[in-house]
Amino acid sequence: DVDSTRFPKSGFIKGNMRDLAAFVDYAATPEDAVQRAVMILEEGVQDAAAYLRQAAEISEDTQAAIVEHLKQSYDDQTLRMAATIMINALVFHQNLAGQHGVKNLSQIAANGGLTQASVLNEWQKILGVNYWSIFSIASDLLRSINPPEMAVTALRVMSRTADRLVALGVSQSHDLAGTVFQRLIADRKFLATFYTRPESAALLAHLAIPDDGGWDDAERVKGFRIADYACGTGTLIHAAYRRLNQLHWLSGGEPEKLHAHMMENALTACDVLPSSVHLTASMLSSSHPRQRYDGSRTIVMQYGKTEQGGVSIGSLDLLGDTGVARPLIPLHTATAVTGTGEAQSQLDVDMPPISQNLVIMNPPFTRPGSDWEGEDRESDSIKQFQGLSTDLETQTRMSAIEKEYTEGTCYHGYAGIGSAFVALANRMVKKEGTLALVLPMTALQGMSWQKVRELVARSYRDVTVLTIAAARQDDQSFSADTGMAETMIVFRESSKSPDRRGLFVSLRRRPDSEMEATEIARAIRATVNSASVRTLEDGPFGGTPLLVGDEHLGEVIDASLSADAPWSTVGISDFAVVQTTYQLTKGTVWLPQMREQDAQVLPMTTVQHVCQVGIYDMNIVGSGKQTGFVRIKPPSAAPTYPMLWGHDAQLEKRMVVAPDSEGRVKQGRETRAAEIWDTRSHAHHNRDFRFNSQPLAVAFTENQTVGGTSWPNVKFDERSHEIAYT
Repeated sequence: DVDSTRFPKSGFIKGNMRDLAAFVDYAATPEDAVQRAVMILEEGVQDAAAYLRQAAEISEDTQAAIVEHLKQSYDDQTLRMAATIMINALVFHQNLAGQHGVKNLSQIAANGGLTQASVLNEWQKILGVNYWSIFSIASDLLRSINPPEMAVTALRVMSRTADRLVALGVSQSHDLAGTVFQRLIADRKFLATFYTRPESAALLAHLAIPDDGGWDDAERVKGFRIADYACGTGTLIHAAYRRLNQLHWLSGGEPEKLHAHMMENALTACDVLPSSVHLTASMLSSSHPRQRYDGSRTIVMQYGKTEQGGVSIGSLDLLGDTGVARPLIPLHTATAVTGTGEAQSQLDVDMPPISQNLVIMNPPFTRPGSDWEGEDRESDSIKQFQGLSTDLETQTRMSAIEKEYTEGTCYHGYAGIGSAFVALANRMVKKEGTLALVLPMTALQGMSWQKVRELVARSYRDVTVLTIAAARQDDQSFSADTGMAETMIVFRESSKSPDRRGLFVSLRRRPDSEMEATEIARAIRATVNSASVRTLEDGPFGGTPLLVGDEHLGEVIDASLSADAPWSTVGISDFAVVQTTYQLTKGTVWLPQMREQDAQVLPMTTVQHVCQVGIYDMNIVGSGKQTGFVRIKPPSAAPTYPMLWGHDAQLEKRMVVAPDSEGRVKQGRETRAAEIWDTRSHAHHNRDFRFNSQPLAVAFTENQTVGGTSWPNVKFDERSHEIAYT
């Protein structure tokens, strides 16, 4: 018996032979072989990491070197990462054996044994030709293992793992190789980081690079520049490159013949972690594993203090240089991956603005204080710059540079560093180029992201916004393990006047595979091209169904893009809800099943026109200069400054609720605390409304209370008005 699932669940996918070939390209990856390969790789990594741990316990130098090379703290995850990188290099070694005098692992073992020195000697031959991004850090890690006999033991395990993977065909099939390494490096157990799911990456890449004809032209493909300035594991840029290869192949081209040019000139991937750049280079190289190249644009960006006494903020340094003809990154701030070594004194890393056809990114979302839960924590670090062991003085200087570089852009401190990467993407994309981003859902609705929405509405066109209508935030995410609702947004730079409208796609679920993702992307494009998409203004009839076969996978609606208000047409399974709401904002009650002529006029206004809305919670407690309180939970029996802050679903099942915290006035902030206390009220609006766990829209406290993260204040002049509002 073979376990199987049907996609679509009913009906059939329709298309031509070109569509069938594209479908097979993704659907034909042997899943059983992939699963075996992932299992073999995981077992090998665990076993090799155990030997690395023994070596680190014997030699403090080994431990210190591994930490230094990977720029990570010493723990089991770091050891697994080191083992992964070396096994990965051994797999590529086997693939390259026989070229340029490189011996395979069996030949090395038969000629003096598989030792640290013998393997490093062969890797040096490879480094003399290409694959520097893969073998440089792997060489450093292997060289770090002491005593040498421990390296021999670890190499025995790692080479056996590499041989088993090669026997499965990992190094000979570009799609299998890409899938295996993608799944391994995307595993939270190995990287302890967040990553874009492969199926999400495929969906975004297919929307960003349409099958619009002309891809048979090799020069067009060679001139198509793709960049990811926060590449992480390389999932997104690999998906985009695979899509580009597929389009050229479907048009009769031979993408493997263009691989060297693309690696050397067209694909830019940057990160501050050497391990990330290694993994990204591995992903891109696996597209055509037997094609050599003499350099690449996979770049380790400096972060923190530089040798010259300055500081660097990684890829965001690209925001701070006004040069166009000369390299934007001085040579001392980036390590370029070259075919013959790190020739920093000879190689210019040319990354001018307005240079990329596609910028595709899932930028970090970190912001100052994003791990606070309202309590007062005088932080000894600036969160978005505390990585790679930077000290507070360096973080402060980095923060100052960030402020200087982002002046006048769409960056906002509360939105976090993700908004700075949007500014960077905007700076780097060509005229008529495309941005394809994974962002938190708050980017579509949060006040701090308003400048980003203004940028999109005023400067871009062909805007497509994807969200997932699901009850749980985990199910609304396109990344893994973030636990937050996210959006994917694709938009094209416009030299013409933008139409300030966008296509909003609300999926019922995240695609389960890359094959499903590509078909969903094709269905979205077919819906758009049909010119019959429902609009927000049509009335309460719902959106245009998104169908693959007969399976209903979501809805599509055309709506205006406000430059100064939230985009509310997101994360909703039935767009009739927002169409009804839109009519309400126009003073009309027009409900589903009602005829337009039966609609009723009802004057409407917004809350802030009839009452006072409370202070943002991060300006109430925390380490910010605008705060006045320390939050204590649970509250005492008779709190002087009661607060209603978070959610307890069990206690919020009726309109009257009790405070869950209390405030203590911070020393030296007495005046500010009094100002905050003046905003107290009985009525509180639910900022995190959910139909399941948090269905109470408005809460009422018997005594006036300060509202926090989940329950901001809604203050009227009279208590009776607050009762009526509740």
